[in-house]
Amino acid sequence: MCDTASVGHEFGVGRNKVFPAAKARSLLNPLRRLVQPPRRIVDALDAAPDARVLEIGCGPGYFSPTLADAVPHGEVVVVDLQSEMLVHARRRLPAFDHVAAVQLDVTCLPFADASFDAVLVAHVLGEVPDRARCLSECRRVLRPGGAALFAETRRDSDFVGRADLRTLVEGHGFELERVHGRSWEYSARFRAVPAP
Repeated sequence: MCDTASVGHEFGVGRNKVFPAAKARSLLNPLRRLVQPPRRIVDALDAAPDARVLEIGCGPGYFSPTLADAVPHGEVVVVDLQSEMLVHARRRLPAFDHVAAVQLDVTCLPFADASFDAVLVAHVLGEVPDRARCLSECRRVLRPGGAALFAETRRDSDFVGRADLRTLVEGHGFELERVHGRSWEYSARFRAVPAP
């Protein structure tokens, strides 16, 4: 059992703050699809149709319907710190019976070891106060050889650059496989390295 009592979350739009649910609609702006189509991110994850996938910090579900489409014979678990974000996400997912939504702190995941085939972390890692603990939890619930995709954009005040992301993620049992995009907007796919 995790102890998250010491983890503090500050809400707001600035750096190192959790994006507030009150502004969730701005994340669903249709113009966002012109510069960041969800299909591009989900395709980079390259999950099998029967995969069990965890979406960390799903927010209002911008990527969630596309992710659910990509694994029609699998399961998607979307998680967020804010229940209000999950309300928005559920509204975007009514046709999918293989999606579960769970409110939780991503530094303490209530899932069994090696219980997911893939993890998606899109534009949220910079908001997590204890990134190391979040990444350790992601690795713990991911099966050996499973994929973790991290997406980042400079449009986010919590942007994590490629070199910093690689150093941070590889320090927690992952190995970089490939990077798509430009330095200011990219996705990086990592493989969970089997424990020695």
